[in-house]
Amino acid sequence: MTTTEGPRTEPLLSRRGQRIADELDRVSADGWLIYDFRGSNPAFSRLLGSPGELKSTRRAFLYIPRDGDPRLLIHHVDAGNLSRLGFDLRPYGGRDEMLQALTLLLSGARRVLMEYSPGNAIPYVSRVDGGTLDLVRGLGIEVVSSADALASVVAAWDSADIASHQRAADALDLCKDGLFSAMQSRLGMGVEWNEVEAQQHLVRLMQEHGLEFDHPPIVAVNRHAGDPHYAPVADKALPIKPGDLVLCDVWAREKERPDGGVGAYADITWVASAADPIPGDHARIWDTVRSARDAAVTFIEDQLDAGEPVQGGEVDRVARAVIDKAGYGKAFTHRTGHSIGWLGAHGDGVNIDDFETHDTRLLRPGAAFSIEPGIYLSNFGVRSEINVVITPGNQLKVTTRRQTDIVPLV
Repeated sequence: MTTTEGPRTEPLLSRRGQRIADELDRVSADGWLIYDFRGSNPAFSRLLGSPGELKSTRRAFLYIPRDGDPRLLIHHVDAGNLSRLGFDLRPYGGRDEMLQALTLLLSGARRVLMEYSPGNAIPYVSRVDGGTLDLVRGLGIEVVSSADALASVVAAWDSADIASHQRAADALDLCKDGLFSAMQSRLGMGVEWNEVEAQQHLVRLMQEHGLEFDHPPIVAVNRHAGDPHYAPVADKALPIKPGDLVLCDVWAREKERPDGGVGAYADITWVASAADPIPGDHARIWDTVRSARDAAVTFIEDQLDAGEPVQGGEVDRVARAVIDKAGYGKAFTHRTGHSIGWLGAHGDGVNIDDFETHDTRLLRPGAAFSIEPGIYLSNFGVRSEINVVITPGNQLKVTTRRQTDIVPLV
């Protein structure tokens, strides 16, 4: 396990002990049981080390009781690797021994949090298989969803995470500007450039700015921009010509975070046009998307200023209502936004979603997410994506530049 100097060497489990206690008290749970099998549950790794750093090769249980110290039930094969963490470690061998040890581990508990979502309403929470749920329930224990605990403890960013994200966001903005500038130059010179060539140029800019990513960015032209997750490929790549609309969706984290931690992602989408003047339908769709985006931000700000709780699904409904009113509801085919993480642009925190899922989790300090409404038609599509964090002081902060108008390329 990689260790670093300074405060990040202390596991999240220790640094956020009070938050965990508050969550257990809030739902009257006796403890939180985090189950992992070969990396199946990111919360296990995140609580004990850095995101993605620790994975069990056999079944593993981390139990955090409301009263007492955390305990690890680990197979003998993994015990040596995890003993260095300094927690109460209880190794087991065969299956029967594991069942006996689990029964002892949970003795006295009647109600525990686990990573599951009733009715699979929030699939990003559902990390525990049905058989393991049966096993725990068979011990006479009620299992309660850990959805809110995951959001407030595991997925929440601290000030160092926010700073890392901000550096990545600022660098992405420069890369996006560099891409549009290069497009403008080529169009001016009459040099043809297709989606893949533009994507490769963007990747080079990102690497020059010290960024890394889990998969390459999107550059989509015209009808490809109408496909929300079009991935440029050589045999389908469209050229970028005068009159075209171009959508750029780019995400990354800093490759080398100064404090040695794992970089926090940023994720933005901008739209540009090689038409002069910009077609009326393009401008009309853009105005609708921008209005939906800004309505979502204003709603969150107003709720927080009033001291009112905000659910992810509520924000989705606000943005969706703007697009519905404009008559494009059926063309808005995805959630309004997603949690942002470390291992990828999509994290395990609160999503801005009451469309694909029913996310009732609250946006609390440390929440990091995108707001990215879009309208997708047969011949073109428009999306505007910004990033938002809820600061430790429970204030909304938009961390990326808000696009106000379609970027002119000519």
